[in-house]
Amino acid sequence: MDASSFSDIQQIYPDAELLPVGGGTCDCYRVRLYGKLHFLKRLKPEFRTDPRYVSALQKEFDTGYRLDHPHLVRYVSKGDDYLLTEYVDGETLAQFAVSHPEYFKSRKHADRFISQLLDAVGYLHQHLIVHLDLKPENILITRIGHEVKLTDLGFCYTDTYTDTMGRTDRYAAPEQLDGSAKVDPRTDIFAIGKILQTLPNSIIYNKVVARCTATNPSDRYQSVEELQRALKSTIKLPRMIFLAVAIGLGITLLLYLQRPTAENRLERSLNLDTAQTQRPAPVIHPTDTPINIINAASPQNTNTLSPSEQPSVIAVSKPSREAPLRELSVQEEAEIRRITLAILRPIYQQRVEPFVNRITRGDFDDRFPDITPIRDSLNILCNEANQEVYAGLRKKDLRCMYPHVHEDDVNTTFLYAIGDAEHYYSQTVLHHFYPKTKLPPNPFGE
Repeated sequence: MDASSFSDIQQIYPDAELLPVGGGTCDCYRVRLYGKLHFLKRLKPEFRTDPRYVSALQKEFDTGYRLDHPHLVRYVSKGDDYLLTEYVDGETLAQFAVSHPEYFKSRKHADRFISQLLDAVGYLHQHLIVHLDLKPENILITRIGHEVKLTDLGFCYTDTYTDTMGRTDRYAAPEQLDGSAKVDPRTDIFAIGKILQTLPNSIIYNKVVARCTATNPSDRYQSVEELQRALKSTIKLPRMIFLAVAIGLGITLLLYLQRPTAENRLERSLNLDTAQTQRPAPVIHPTDTPINIINAASPQNTNTLSPSEQPSVIAVSKPSREAPLRELSVQEEAEIRRITLAILRPIYQQRVEPFVNRITRGDFDDRFPDITPIRDSLNILCNEANQEVYAGLRKKDLRCMYPHVHEDDVNTTFLYAIGDAEHYYSQTVLHHFYPKTKLPPNPFGE
C-alpha cells in the first residue's frame, strides 16, 4: 500500500489505523466514527478502476446492508471504493483455534460454535443468499463471550447478483472448482464440512463431515435445517441411551416387586412344616423289623409317600439386581486413555510421524510456501491412521470392560485421546512455520 492511499483515508478518518489483515484486493483499517469503532475495507489502488472489483464491493454492501442477524457483521455505509462495517473485537477462527487450543476440545463449546455458524448461514439461505466463501478467515470469534460473527459477502450469489468472482479452493465445493453444476445452498454445506475438519477433536463429527463433503451435491445434506437436525441427534444420543436404560431399569424393578416377598416365602415354608408335622404316624405291623420301623418313621424317607404328598422344593435366594449406570471414574478415564494411546502410538509412528519429521526438517518449505496443502495432506494421513486405531479399539472392546457406564462416555473418552494426538502433530507442523505457536503437551508424555 502506498502512503498516499493511507493519507486519503486519514483525511476522512483522522485516527484511521491500518490493520494487518485483508486479502489480495483490499486494505483494512480500524476507524472511529462518533466515538464508536468501525471496520473499513478499501480496494487497493490497482483495483479501484477495475469495474469487476468495484461492482463486487457494491454487491457486498447492497447485500449485507439489508441483513440483520446477531451472528452476521452489520454493514454501515459505503464510498466509491470502500465500505464501512461494525468493528468486531476478536480473532478469526483460524487465529482463535491457535490462541485457545483447549476451547474446542469441549463438546459444549464446539456445539455452540457450530450452532451459531449454522444460524447465520441458514439466515442467508432464507434470504436467497449463498455465501460461497465460507472459511475460518471469514469467521470471527469475539473476545467477550466468544460469539460467532460471519463476514465478507464479496463472493456471494444472490437472485440479483449472480456473478461470483472468486473462491478459496481449500473450502470450495467440486461444482465451484470445475463449474459442473450451479451453486446452491449445498455448496455452502460442503464448506461447512471442511471447516468442521479444522476443529480440534473434529473426529466427533466424522459422520456429519463425511456427508457434508460428499462430491455429489445430492449426497450432501440438502439444507442447513437438515444438517442442524443431524447434529442435534448426535447431541441427544447420550440422553436417548440414558432414557432407554432408565426404562429398562424400571421394568426390572417392577418385575422384582411382583416376585414373592420374604414374608410370603416364610409363610409358605411354615405351612409346609405344619403339614409335615400333622402327617399321620406310620402304622407298625407285627411283621415289621426294627430296621423297617426306623425307616418308616424317619422324616428323611419319602420314598413311601405318594406324589401328592411329596413336599415342593422352594428355592430361597436373594433377588439379582442390575447395577445402575454410572459415570467413569478418573482412574477409568486414565485407563481408557492409556489403552487408546498404546494402540495409537505405533500406528501414528508408522503413518504420520515420518511426514511430520520431513516438514520440521524443512523438506517442504521451498515447494509449499503455503501451509494449506501441507495441512490437507496431514489431515488425510491422520484420518487413515485413525481407521486403524478404531479397528484396534473394537478388538479391545472397551465397552465390555465398563458394562455399567454409558457407552457414549467411553466413546468420548477415547475420541478425546485420539484428538489430543492429532492436535499435537498438527500444532507441531504449525509451530515449524509460525514459531510463536504454543505447542500442546505431548500426549505420549515425552
